[in-house]
Amino acid sequence: MSQPSHERLVRHWIDSGLKISKGCSPSDVQRFELENRVTLPEDFRLYFLNVNGMLPDAREDCDRNGFCFWPLSGVKSVVKELALHSSSIPGSAEDHVYFVFADYFQWSWAYAIRLLEVATGPNPVIHVGTLKPKVVADSFTQFVELYLLDAEQLYPV
Repeated sequence: MSQPSHERLVRHWIDSGLKISKGCSPSDVQRFELENRVTLPEDFRLYFLNVNGMLPDAREDCDRNGFCFWPLSGVKSVVKELALHSSSIPGSAEDHVYFVFADYFQWSWAYAIRLLEVATGPNPVIHVGTLKPKVVADSFTQFVELYLLDAEQLYPV
């Protein structure tokens, strides 16, 4: 059986010299789900229970390539996230079901995962804040695998 995505991610960060943040409590995850009326897919849930994003310290908040994985407390719907930005960033009709969880190079663009009230169906990860939004990965696990490879799909065309 292959190693879970959150474990591969943590190993990569440790190998890169980053300190690892402590995971969320189950009650923190449940509170997020209740407040946002969503159910986290299992891979995304395990990620937050084991490592709560990157440390919010200026020296530890992103990797050497400029990727920043957010703590659960920072994750919000694309609608709410875009409202924080003064520039005109294209949105879509599904922005309310996508939740931003990571960004690139201090919000040059971000990544959001589709979260629904009932955890059925796919949970694609998309670009947010790019002129041509696209699906980057079919799941959080696939996103992590692409991230570990620094794959072209992570970057806008």
